[in-house]
Amino acid sequence: MPLETVETLKEKLLSKLRSAGSGGLAKGKLGIRGAGGNCAQALSALIAERKIANLGTATRTCYVLIEHFNPLERACARIEKNARDALSTRGGPIELMTQRDLEKGCQGEVRKSAGEALDRLVKQGRLLRFRRGRTLYYVHADTHAGAAHPEAVAAVSLPPPAPVPAAFDRQAVAAAYRRLRQRLGYGNVEIAELRREAGCTLDALKEFLIEESRAGRAVLSLGDASVSNEESRAAAVELFGKPHLLVRLDEA
Repeated sequence: MPLETVETLKEKLLSKLRSAGSGGLAKGKLGIRGAGGNCAQALSALIAERKIANLGTATRTCYVLIEHFNPLERACARIEKNARDALSTRGGPIELMTQRDLEKGCQGEVRKSAGEALDRLVKQGRLLRFRRGRTLYYVHADTHAGAAHPEAVAAVSLPPPAPVPAAFDRQAVAAAYRRLRQRLGYGNVEIAELRREAGCTLDALKEFLIEESRAGRAVLSLGDASVSNEESRAAAVELFGKPHLLVRLDEA
C-alpha cells in the first residue's frame, strides 16, 4: 500500500482538529508516534503555515486549529474560575490568593499567559490586587460585593470607594507622587508623605487611592506600622483589618 503524501496527511490532521474543536488533540491522538515520517512532516508543515498551534508543552501537547489558539483568553477564564471557586469553597475569613494559586490548571502556553491575564482581569475590575511585603495577592471582585460568606467578607473586603470630590486634583497627586519617587529613589511612598506633597485632604486622598487600587492603577502595601509615627498611621488605608501605609501608583 503506497504511503500517503504529506499533503494528504495535512488534510487528515486538519479534519481531526476541526472535529476536536477548541479542546484540541495531543500528538498521539493525531496518530503521530515519532519525530520522523510523513505524519510528523505534515504536522510541522501545518505549524509553519500557522494553520495549527500547540497550546501545551513539548511533552504534553495539545494541538488546535489556529482560530482556537487563544492562550490569554483561556488563562483569563481559568484564573477567574479559580478565584470564583475560592468564594464558595473556603469558609471563614477570605484568603488572599497568589498567582501560583490562581494559575492552577493552566498548562503550556496558557500558563505562560497567566501574568498578562492577571493584569487584564485587574484592569477590567474582575480581580482586586494587593501587596504585602514583596508578594502580590488577589481576590475576586465579587468578594467585595459579598457574593459569598457575607459575614466574613464584611471584615476583610476593600471598602467601597466614595466618589472622589470634584475639586480633587488627580493630576496634582500624580505629579506629587512622581516628585516623591524621584526624590526618594523608590516607588512605594508613604500615604502621609503623598498627602503633604500634594496638599490635598486626607479623606479625599484615601478615596482616590481606593478607587485607583480597584482599577489596578495603584498597589497598597503594609509598610512597618511599628516604626511609623502618628501621622503615618492616621493616613493608612485599612484593608483586610491591617493598616496599609504605603502606595505605588503604577501609571503616575
